[in-house]
Amino acid sequence: MVLLVQCQQSNTLFLLHQIPQSNFLNPAVQSQCNWFIGFPGLTSVHASYSNTAFTYNDLAGTSTWNLEGVLEQMHPVDLVSGEANLYLLALGYKHRGVYFTFHIADKTHLFQTVPRNMAGIIVQGNAPVVGEHLRFNAFRPAAFYSREYALGISRAVNPYWSAGARARLLFGKASLYPTRSSISTFTGASAFNLLLDADYTMNSSFPVTILDDGDGNITDITLNGIDYMQLLLNRGNPGVAFDLGAIYRPSEQITLSASLLDLGFIRWRTDLNQVNTTGHFIFEGHDEPADLVSTNFLVFMIDSLINSFHHTVSQLPYNTFLPVQLFLGGSYRIREHLTAGAVSHTVWFHSKMHSSLTLSATTHLSNRFLATVSWSYLNNSIMNPGAAVAYYGKGFQFHVVSDNLLGFFFPFDTRTVNLRMGMNLMLGCPRDKKEKLPAETYGHHPRGGECAWSEYRKNRNKALKRASRHLNRE
Repeated sequence: MVLLVQCQQSNTLFLLHQIPQSNFLNPAVQSQCNWFIGFPGLTSVHASYSNTAFTYNDLAGTSTWNLEGVLEQMHPVDLVSGEANLYLLALGYKHRGVYFTFHIADKTHLFQTVPRNMAGIIVQGNAPVVGEHLRFNAFRPAAFYSREYALGISRAVNPYWSAGARARLLFGKASLYPTRSSISTFTGASAFNLLLDADYTMNSSFPVTILDDGDGNITDITLNGIDYMQLLLNRGNPGVAFDLGAIYRPSEQITLSASLLDLGFIRWRTDLNQVNTTGHFIFEGHDEPADLVSTNFLVFMIDSLINSFHHTVSQLPYNTFLPVQLFLGGSYRIREHLTAGAVSHTVWFHSKMHSSLTLSATTHLSNRFLATVSWSYLNNSIMNPGAAVAYYGKGFQFHVVSDNLLGFFFPFDTRTVNLRMGMNLMLGCPRDKKEKLPAETYGHHPRGGECAWSEYRKNRNKALKRASRHLNRE
């Protein structure tokens, strides 16, 4: 079993409850309007790239490859990932504090985890690790494409709390995943030769035919004709997932939010290929990184690896678990049109945490514009200024959100590039401040500190006094 990684960065959006798409990150969020209808295919488009170790210019910004410099920047395990999400349809309906949502989305993810010690062997050779055993189990290239149908509900529990949950029916369309990764090396002290042991299993669900000869050799790899309509409608790889969320408002100024996402898995059963590779490989250590980029060296290494390992091909179903995501956020309303916030986002991937932190400030420029600026610690980098802009027309909303604007102006000097944008129809929205106030309280429940809460408390005190006078007369 292996995890699907969804390290999407959407920290800036998490606290923007005025944008209906923030419900994707916290199912407790409710729209202020009675109806939210996302434009088909345009309700939310999200694309991102992230690298926890280096930028393009760190690696190739000069006339020579800066392999040693990149190696110094790497961590025990680094993650390189990319994703593209398209929400085909999204709906929301609210009635007296209960908010129902539904969406259909296509999601594509690519990722690669790289252990630093593997990069060290490639860049520095095996001379620095003579007599040492090294493990490269974290080397896991993978990709997947899936579609999900999601139904959610959010309810105002009391004047302070609202809670939400969402159930998602998943259908995997294509995948590439390693379910077993056991790779280790040992460098002998006498001849500086390196012994590579591997027991590696790569699974795929894709229209590819892989044949072996029964003696441990792969004889043919054929890409079958792809019927794109059949691929899009494929329901042979089912899965389920659940999201949970909560919002707590102890006062007029403070809002606390939390969500736990992606509790689920996919069972892959169609177009299966499972390739298990086992064996030992010995090669002489090299001392110069230039050897690595030599064409002759690469050809020799590939041929030697293919001939040294035993390959077994089978067609067995496999499971992939989604990585659990945890969002924690809080905001403080400094004045009527200015709010400060902080968001922590943690993803558990192969028992390792991938964390980020975002600080933000949000203001309403007018009744029609909302703007946010943010600063994030993402992918082991603090250089991530972000922003969000939302425009409210009559029955219409448009928004653009990014956690790192530098990615658009200096894409080769940043570790994070992402963008989320969408358009919505908003119907049954508050028409003035008097209607907006109860809408912000998530239904008919008043919130502490607001005028509505003051009115509620005043009526409650009057009722208590009347009851007291009635008891005294008796």
